[in-house]
Amino acid sequence: MQQGNSKKKIVIVGGGFAGAYCAQALEKKLSTSEAEVVLLDRNNYFVFSPLLIEAGIGDVEPRHAVVSIRSFLRRTIFHMAEVERVDPVSRQVFYRLSGGADQHVIEYDHLVIASGSIPRMPDVPGLIEHAHPLKSLIDAVALRDRIIQLLEWADAVEDPQERQRLLHLVVVGANYTGVEAAGEFLAFMRRVARKFKNVQITDCRATLFELSDRILPTLDERLANYAARELSKHGTTIRLKESLSAIESDHCRTSTGERVETETVIWCAGIAPPPLVAASGLPTGPRGYIDCEKDFRVTGFDNLWAIGDCALNPDKQDQPYPPTAQHAVRMGPHLAANLAAVLRGGATRPFRFTMLGSLAALGGHRGVARIFGLDFSGWTAWFLWRTVYLLKMPGWGRRLRVAVDWTLDLFCSRDDVQLGVHQIRARQGNSAENQSSAEEF
Repeated sequence: MQQGNSKKKIVIVGGGFAGAYCAQALEKKLSTSEAEVVLLDRNNYFVFSPLLIEAGIGDVEPRHAVVSIRSFLRRTIFHMAEVERVDPVSRQVFYRLSGGADQHVIEYDHLVIASGSIPRMPDVPGLIEHAHPLKSLIDAVALRDRIIQLLEWADAVEDPQERQRLLHLVVVGANYTGVEAAGEFLAFMRRVARKFKNVQITDCRATLFELSDRILPTLDERLANYAARELSKHGTTIRLKESLSAIESDHCRTSTGERVETETVIWCAGIAPPPLVAASGLPTGPRGYIDCEKDFRVTGFDNLWAIGDCALNPDKQDQPYPPTAQHAVRMGPHLAANLAAVLRGGATRPFRFTMLGSLAALGGHRGVARIFGLDFSGWTAWFLWRTVYLLKMPGWGRRLRVAVDWTLDLFCSRDDVQLGVHQIRARQGNSAENQSSAEEF
């Protein structure tokens, strides 16, 4: 740190919803003479995650579901970098520029950790090798391409049982992501299947596994039950209080040992803190998330803060806020206000927020929603889902592009082809000729 310089340096690790909105709010609340803000993230964009699956299946152009960090922020200094660890004692952040080998160090007066989360990958044999995560835009597009590849394979198969195995999607985890994955990807598969002569709509099906006693556990039970009925009606089998014990390339096994024939397992069973947290020796709770006070300070530190999926941010009942985009976009500006207050000698305020509602798409222009205490289902809920997230999309230009995508989708047929930007896994026993020649995206 430079002594005698009143200008403070605020470093933000993570450019997702929480980190990006915090940086944007700091630009508005602090002058350039008060603080310099530096943002570090491995990507120069953040994904508007509510549209992740729609971007994957082609309802929205994938480029329209991502937000450029450089265009989102004006004065913040941005480095596209992979942060390896932080040292709260020396007030240093250690990182490597994207694609680089040399380690860099940046010092800070205040550090905000908003590094998000990673998919939770328990010790299930075959999980890493054979399951498909659904966390990034690359994951969503890869699943779209895989579904099209499976349809191509199934169309050339004479055995009906083999065709059904190929077109069976297994989704693990009935949270919002898992439910939307089961509904939307199955609806996509069935729509595209109409273009294949030897594939029947009923060949395409999904199975949704959930360890708890119902799907969408954070949603009102009546709406969750409606969602379960709609999913079941349109080809998804729901299996509660069950999970998978092993995953192979051509099948998986349940916790009871039952063999389930499938070529595709989509893993949506929760999230875990990123490796940065453990590598930095930060105070954590039982599950490894950063332990924080109600004003977002990391427990035991005055100049270290954490928000979003990587942190345990307690509410007034000392229960952690859920890791949703709705909370992250409000945590960022609130933390910016607290940082501005601290730099000016003021006091921080605890974060208080009550969810405005919950929405989930079920595929086929159907959904469930609770907004301001009112419940909606079916087409109305799906329309509200699109309307709410369109208004939440950053920037009017991007909103217009997404609205045009949705409008054209209603009147124009699509060419449902692979994008060819990643490798396709070969079927077991097939030659490498079944793989895409494209490089990993």
